[in-house]
Amino acid sequence: MTPEAVIYRYLLAANTEPVDVSELVQLIGTDADLLGRWLNLMMCPAAPDVLCDALGELDGNTLKKLAEAQAWSVLPVVGTARLGLDQWQIVLRAACLGRALGGYVGLAELEALRWKVLLAISGVNLEFDPVVGELIEFRGARAELLEDASPLLKVFSVVDAMETRDETKAALLAKQLLGVNEQAFAGICDQAYADCQDLLKRFDILDEGDVDWAERFWTRLQVSMLAGLFSDCRNLASLYAAHRFASRSLFNVIPVLLLLDDDGQVLRPAHTLEDALLEDSGVHIRLVSTTSAIARCVRENSVQTLDDSPQAAVADRQVLRILKVTDGLCVPLRSNGERAGVLVFPVEEEVNHEFAMRTYAWELAKRIIACRRELVDDQALLNRYRQREEKRLREIVHEANNPLSIVHNYLHILELRLQHEPSATEQLNMIGTELQRAGDIIQRIKDTADLEVDDSVVFTEFDVNELIRRIFELHQGYAEDHQVTLHLELSLGMLPVTSDEPRLSQVLNNLMRNAIEASQGQNVTMLSTSGVFREGFEGIEIAVRDTGPGLPRAVLDNLAEPKESSKGEGHAGLGLHIVHRIVAELKGNIDVRTLTDQGTTFTIFLPLNSPL
Repeated sequence: MTPEAVIYRYLLAANTEPVDVSELVQLIGTDADLLGRWLNLMMCPAAPDVLCDALGELDGNTLKKLAEAQAWSVLPVVGTARLGLDQWQIVLRAACLGRALGGYVGLAELEALRWKVLLAISGVNLEFDPVVGELIEFRGARAELLEDASPLLKVFSVVDAMETRDETKAALLAKQLLGVNEQAFAGICDQAYADCQDLLKRFDILDEGDVDWAERFWTRLQVSMLAGLFSDCRNLASLYAAHRFASRSLFNVIPVLLLLDDDGQVLRPAHTLEDALLEDSGVHIRLVSTTSAIARCVRENSVQTLDDSPQAAVADRQVLRILKVTDGLCVPLRSNGERAGVLVFPVEEEVNHEFAMRTYAWELAKRIIACRRELVDDQALLNRYRQREEKRLREIVHEANNPLSIVHNYLHILELRLQHEPSATEQLNMIGTELQRAGDIIQRIKDTADLEVDDSVVFTEFDVNELIRRIFELHQGYAEDHQVTLHLELSLGMLPVTSDEPRLSQVLNNLMRNAIEASQGQNVTMLSTSGVFREGFEGIEIAVRDTGPGLPRAVLDNLAEPKESSKGEGHAGLGLHIVHRIVAELKGNIDVRTLTDQGTTFTIFLPLNSPL
């Protein structure tokens, strides 16, 4: 069965971000059980390139899930005999001997040969590789019966003898079947041993004495399960919340989390509840600090101890004060060579959680880096969308200005022709003013896209009555089209107010258009009066009243929110939203009164002198 040390390294390789498929396949090729299961699962022959291509076609999540399933399949069950790491190495060394012998006698595809020997020595048959089946079937055949067999069967016969510790027989078979003398065979065996050691070092599968691999495996599994809380986190705020639950579950404490800034030069507290105290204390640790063990932990990617001694860096001691301990352990947050920050844990003398801490830090670092990367990707997507919309808005402005310019030119021609009719000239002037206002609004769209516009409110003094007369005249034709009669009731004389005239004009145009559409076949009254006091300010009221069906409750509840219009094509549903926003900018207020089948009245209050 597969040693726990191998399963542990295998799971690490399968959980990198992203998975290095080539490296994972090479690791799988050291263990007969894992190799056989993967080859049968993917319906592949014992060929590294074929398996690598097959796994490369899987999406990352599927590959990881399948890898975990294979690990469970080969995991020794409690109470069963476990294959020792030394015995596993003997089998791997035998497979390396097969490759070395194959190379000596001129066989091709030596890594595939090693795989076939590894599987056959372990008795693992393959449905999609008949060669492995032949090696198993003819295993143990007498030498004289193999004299006309394929070179691979002869190589395997030598390896089989060597694997059963019969070195004398193996050397004799090598000479008899392959023509390899004793001295050459000894050199080949040394090469096989060296190749095996290289594989063990490459994947860090060495006998580490008193390492409890079973404990490491189950710790790794527990951390991995809790790290599943991170998988749904799409931003750092939600990740911090998941980290709080996961760390408390594992360690019964929430470690201090310090993250590198965007420049990767300063460690700052993450915005969690516990770290708010650090933020208040101003703890910002420079990565180049020569006194901070926390900075050294991240810089050197090594676990560091902290103590609250007078010789320790003050920032480090402040972190320990947050944890309310005198000793701590700094664990770097790093994944695939990319730094994220550091976790600082309190130290418990009676319990050694260092392995669990390092494993947890690795899982958390993976997700922090992924969230940051997704944030950058989202920002890039937003920038591309913004650039596309800016281009579209510029095109709209350009195309809209063309007909406006043509209409404006024709108005000028009409003014010249109708100079002898003052009333017509006055109306043409009003139309020209409104066209100019429309042009200004369209230009503001372009300016907003260019981020060069100063869209602040400009307060000037003007006569409200005069503005309302112009708007009343402008809507006469629109009212006639809707079979609506307009009535105008203005206070006597001038009615001066300090406000933004173009913006107020936009508000009243919106309200008048809505009122006319609501009162089709009825009446509309526009009323202005003075002498009103609100909240200590003297001001004026402008009322736009219709005699339509009234506003339903659903509309009243969301009156100031942008929404899809119920009026059909040509109506964006933004009018009242714009009205409320502009009135607020003008330091005024707007009220609405409505009754079913009795109409609606919008009343605007503006202070005579707008407060700044």
